[in-house]
Amino acid sequence: MSQKSNPVVKIAIISDLHVMAPSLLVHDGAALEEYLNRDRKMLRESPEILSTLVDEILALKPDLVLVTGDLTKDGERVSHQLVASCLQRLVDSGIQVLVVPGNHDINNPDAKVYDGDDTMPAETISRAEFADLYRNMGYDERSRRDPDSLSYCRDINDRLAVLGIDACMDRLNTFVSRGDAVDHCKTSGMLDTATQQWLVDQASIARASGRRVIAMMHHHLVPHFHMEDTLAAPYMVDESSQLCRRLVDAGVHVIFTGHLHISDICQTCHHQQAMVEIATAAAVGYPCQWRVATCNTASGKMQLHTRTLFSLPSQHDFGERAREVFTHSIPTITRGLLNRYWSEVSKAIDNYRHQHSFMMRYVDLPDTPEALADLLLKYLQAPVTRAYLSFAEGNEGGNDNRGLVDSLIEGVDQVVDETVRGILKPVAKVALRLRVYNIARLVLRSILEDRNDIGTKHEAVINDHTAIINL
Repeated sequence: MSQKSNPVVKIAIISDLHVMAPSLLVHDGAALEEYLNRDRKMLRESPEILSTLVDEILALKPDLVLVTGDLTKDGERVSHQLVASCLQRLVDSGIQVLVVPGNHDINNPDAKVYDGDDTMPAETISRAEFADLYRNMGYDERSRRDPDSLSYCRDINDRLAVLGIDACMDRLNTFVSRGDAVDHCKTSGMLDTATQQWLVDQASIARASGRRVIAMMHHHLVPHFHMEDTLAAPYMVDESSQLCRRLVDAGVHVIFTGHLHISDICQTCHHQQAMVEIATAAAVGYPCQWRVATCNTASGKMQLHTRTLFSLPSQHDFGERAREVFTHSIPTITRGLLNRYWSEVSKAIDNYRHQHSFMMRYVDLPDTPEALADLLLKYLQAPVTRAYLSFAEGNEGGNDNRGLVDSLIEGVDQVVDETVRGILKPVAKVALRLRVYNIARLVLRSILEDRNDIGTKHEAVINDHTAIINL
């Protein structure tokens, strides 16, 4: 009779490393600053951040490390080579490392070399090259590979298996240099029917062999707030509820994700069984957190703890600086998001106009992303900054956010007041408030009270930093 392996498996989880190789910055200048102004990543520090994380993980001595995508700034080959060599230190010490790609990592037109005011294309990588670079981090012969994606199933031991799920849509990325009209990197996630079935089959096989199964994917599977699948659709995998039900039925109850750069745990239910999603914040930006999970495969319980990177060897005040960068970046993030997703925003506004044509004839909404950003920031910058900080840090429900929802609603009221016009302005304002405020208040309460599935029998609040979760 074969001896069972240790039922306790210690796992470190890191996400959204966004490493930018130093060679990509020839000379500092306006070109990189323009990129940084659209985001809150601390790219200059990213190699040191990863190196420091690896040092901390080596000291922790886990059995397994999961990396849930966006390993590089924008899929540059040299950045991938740097990440792979850094993670190899863990492999060389006897720690299993498993990675999955994120939307930034493969076939990315945003891969650039920065030289003062100018940029030049940097070499990116293909899907096959990703699997080759990270061959001993999930893509070798010890994993069972999906033929249609970079998804795989890995038996950790005779008690635990990991599903590494690739939902990235980089095949749809476009390049001006290849004759396309624009450079565009697809943010959304999707799994085709064949890959979904393959994942379900692999989970079922692993469960039948007596193994617990956990999953990891870059995109979200379970909404972390009310209407995330509508308001922040690019952060969720398409047809998420269907895939979630199928995985739960196959015996998968825990999935680790990244993408939105938040520390948040949420769950949903199907046939009285929960799928718990654990989103881990970006290492490269505030709150600079990572996770440690201790899985007891015998008891079926996982104990989760959150760790924070407060300092780097070169910057002892790194955590404070990261928070300051985050806070000051809200206006540029707002403008960047509206520019990036303007087609989706415009479509949503047009749909609303069509559905409520009488009321919307009295509403003058800005018709450019710049004008809409100006309007929103005019009335909402301060409360949105507080809300975003709280959301990213996690445990929003444990913070004093009682007045913050009201402050945000008051800002929305001022936006409404400025955009409604005409002789029937008082009536239109009341109608708009009745429709907009109910949705806005529900969404904001969901975020700031840390409640997903708010208002339903499946509503749940989970401690985002320390929790005991059923496998």
